[in-house]
Amino acid sequence: MSRKYSQVHLHLWLLILSRLPPSLPAREVPAAGIEGILAQKQDFIIASTGNQESVPDCITSLALLLVQKDALMKPFIRKLRQQYIEQQIPFSFSLAAWSPAERKEICEFFSDELCGIVGSVNFDRCHNILTGNLVLSGPARKFLTGEYMEIGVTEIIRQAMEELSSRHSITYQLHRNVVVSTTDGHKQNEFDIVIECQGFYYVVEVKSGVNFNAWDKPRGVGQTYCIVPHRLLLVDSYLTDVQAGRIEHFCEYYVSNLKKDMLKNKVIEMVGTDLRKENT
Repeated sequence: MSRKYSQVHLHLWLLILSRLPPSLPAREVPAAGIEGILAQKQDFIIASTGNQESVPDCITSLALLLVQKDALMKPFIRKLRQQYIEQQIPFSFSLAAWSPAERKEICEFFSDELCGIVGSVNFDRCHNILTGNLVLSGPARKFLTGEYMEIGVTEIIRQAMEELSSRHSITYQLHRNVVVSTTDGHKQNEFDIVIECQGFYYVVEVKSGVNFNAWDKPRGVGQTYCIVPHRLLLVDSYLTDVQAGRIEHFCEYYVSNLKKDMLKNKVIEMVGTDLRKENT
């Protein structure tokens, strides 16, 4: 009797299950990146200014050279930036602590590469003193107090994206000084560099000052605009490799200094992660 009841019970359940509607399809996850702003917060618009194409090639090449020579030139650039603030024209640097080869490279950089930003450059070989005058023009000040870092970093990003483009046959665009604002025109945030690639936007923030330590702020902004943890990169030339690794681990955004190929490799890793997902 119990066995017969079990068979009837099973038959009824099978009949019920056969009449149920098919499972509902999974909901699509909203796109991440800056386009997520438009999808989730319709009160935002994005405007891009200061495109790299508007910078003369001779200025771009200088900016890239300064970024590539950051370890050698950083103490001098830092001092010159301070002199702009103090409106102090003459400068004097002791090169006694540098090797003869480094002294030669530094002197040539000041006389040949920084022409127009500094002038009347002279090196006293007897006392290893480098002297000259700072040009207090608006363009020179703007370039040396931070613009060169953004331009140079953008060029390294371009190199990384060209490498990715040749590997994956993709197209991309780079934008500098991207303003995110509400539809009524009120400014909300400004991003230094934005990479646009395959429907995603990647934000790169560049810190050229020595005193930045608010690691929580990029994370907060990144969460607001749906670019943390995978599409935000912070560039800070004053960080050691160990510091960059710790910040990246705990704050969940990419971090790079300007040593060797670290920045290029971080860009390839960040953008390449999405490209690999597309190909799987």
